[in-house]
Amino acid sequence: MRCCILLLTACFAVCHGIRLAQTPMPLPTTTTTPLPPPILTAARTTLVFDDFPTPRPSMCTDGTSKESPLGRLRSAMRNKSYTQMNVFFDAIIIFFSDEHLSEEPSKEERRLEYFSRWDGPGTGVVMGDGGAALWVASGDVRRARASVSCAWEVIDADNLSQPIIPEWIADKIGRSGRIGADARLTSVNEWQLLSTNLQQMGLTLIPTPTLLDQLWNEEIDPDLRRPDFSKIVANLHVMEYTGLTWREKITKVRDELQTVGADAMVVTALDEVAWLLNVRGRDLPYSPLLKAFVVISTKEVRVYAPPGKLSMPVREALAVYNCFTNNCTRVQEYTNIYADLRRATESKILIPAAGTFHRGASAAIAQSVPQAKRLQLLSPIIYLKAQKNEAERKGMAKAHLRDAVAMCTVLSYLEKRGSSGQTEITVAKMVDMTRETQAGFVSAAMKTLVAFGANGADPYYVATVASAKRIYTNSTLVIRSGGQYDEGTTVITRTVHFAKHPSKEQKRAYTTVLRSVAALATLQWPSALPAAHLDPLARAPLWASNQDYPHPTGHGVGAALNRLEDPVVIDYRQDVNLHTLREGYYITTEPAWYEVGKFGVRLGNVLEVMAKPHAYFRFREATLVPFEPNLIDEAMLTDYEINWLNDYNSRIRSVVGPELKAQGLLDVFYWVFNKTVPYELHSKRKMALRSAADPNLNVELLSMLAMILAYLLA
Repeated sequence: MRCCILLLTACFAVCHGIRLAQTPMPLPTTTTTPLPPPILTAARTTLVFDDFPTPRPSMCTDGTSKESPLGRLRSAMRNKSYTQMNVFFDAIIIFFSDEHLSEEPSKEERRLEYFSRWDGPGTGVVMGDGGAALWVASGDVRRARASVSCAWEVIDADNLSQPIIPEWIADKIGRSGRIGADARLTSVNEWQLLSTNLQQMGLTLIPTPTLLDQLWNEEIDPDLRRPDFSKIVANLHVMEYTGLTWREKITKVRDELQTVGADAMVVTALDEVAWLLNVRGRDLPYSPLLKAFVVISTKEVRVYAPPGKLSMPVREALAVYNCFTNNCTRVQEYTNIYADLRRATESKILIPAAGTFHRGASAAIAQSVPQAKRLQLLSPIIYLKAQKNEAERKGMAKAHLRDAVAMCTVLSYLEKRGSSGQTEITVAKMVDMTRETQAGFVSAAMKTLVAFGANGADPYYVATVASAKRIYTNSTLVIRSGGQYDEGTTVITRTVHFAKHPSKEQKRAYTTVLRSVAALATLQWPSALPAAHLDPLARAPLWASNQDYPHPTGHGVGAALNRLEDPVVIDYRQDVNLHTLREGYYITTEPAWYEVGKFGVRLGNVLEVMAKPHAYFRFREATLVPFEPNLIDEAMLTDYEINWLNDYNSRIRSVVGPELKAQGLLDVFYWVFNKTVPYELHSKRKMALRSAADPNLNVELLSMLAMILAYLLA
């Protein structure tokens, strides 16, 4: 019997070992550290692994593959047909932008994304002998690490303890070498700083404008192939929206150039080009802009645009045909701008310097102008464009009215139908699709950002398929979005909650942020006060609760242009940007409360700057969407704040209400009226309580009023 048991045990062990041998073991994937060997008995080890080689450390395929964009770039760095010179490069720097240094470049301009898979702003460095690094803002580090392959090292650009680009390169290759970069894709100041720091390390920065584009254009993988450039032609922005002809604007710019001693300037920022020429295009994802350069001189106006981008009506309006004076427009090939600047006959050419959000002209533009002719100053168009005229202000009002209808429709739908089954991504799509139903809608003004619960506590959170949360009724939902309409640009942030009774902590946070919105909206200030100095007033309610937020409180907004517009920013950390506000400016106010790991509250309106007597200014809300009464702790508000909120709600009823009726959105109309019920003043409530407690009080008040009336009549 004992022999039978031993025989059965042996047979079981052998059979079990054979099954293990026939089952393939998982191989290491992208990690560079080998997986730990499995813990097996001696018998199993003999049966299973005797015929297999010892596991070796895995390699990062993206870093070693010769077919990947990264591998092809490393090969091209040592190929003269790509470098276009009799040298090779030890490293290549990849910038995130286009030739106009736009905040959000179009898909065909995202070279950094092609080589690294990172779709946000940053700077990449690829070494010829291996190694690649990506510098991003601290708020983007986590998402960048989840986006790029194992071949890339992600570095926090805001962390002073981390190496900067020249230090990192020098540490890899030593203190000698050639570094290539595209001077078209970075600003003058950034290029000069980078070049100086590299020189101190014994490294040479060399402009190489063709290498990256040539590689991308040769890509054969359909998933990675470079998208085609937009073929949508530019259209006229009619006088109903502009208020000034392009000739009148050119005259204003020429007057400004004469004041600073320049006889020409290069217009590089796309929103300035669009404003100046009264045209709008579809060449950027979130701004209705045309990809073009403009050179203005006392003698002529030259427009450098890609072939076929100017429609016949635009060409006729710009007087392109038979142009022989300084009051018409000469159209040139887009890429000729650099050669023409090298041959320029003007004595002083204004090259736009970096502003608040604009990064100024590219290094390639500046380098094309002879050194003696360069005059680097802020573009005078910045101030002309920011101060909206009467037609532009009427257009902004129409755009915000349509946007209010769209946002109220979304918020009422989410509340009435419930958030069940919704995620951050589906809510974002709902916002975008609802805006598209409005007349005059062009595109989103920004990527719609939706964050629920703990995600809302991250001011830089961007929902992905992996991170998107399902929406429930136990926390706050933050929605940040904006729209581009024919008439204007909108930006709005709202925080909602789908429970009947939010927590006291959530209501306290929401009401505090609302008080910050009210503090700025009700402000009246002398015109000489810099915009940045308004910030402490907005943050004061939050500071009283030991709360703050890392982003600016507000920024300028364009009229059917960019959502981020120079020159003003409301941020107490600004010690250089001290521009003042002017009548007709539009700015955002967007305070926030971030309870890390729990929830976030963020509220945002666009405010219009209005003139008052005696050189004072005040604000008026352009955004007209109700706040969430369910999250407001009325006891925390002062009578002054309640008066402001009641006035704001009254404007929403009188302005948005009729438009909702006109569009047949009666359910949304009633939702708006329920959200804008007036609040009772604390002082009036106290008086009512006193009257109820003391019946004689009413008699005394009536007697007093009678005496006052008799005195006045006498």
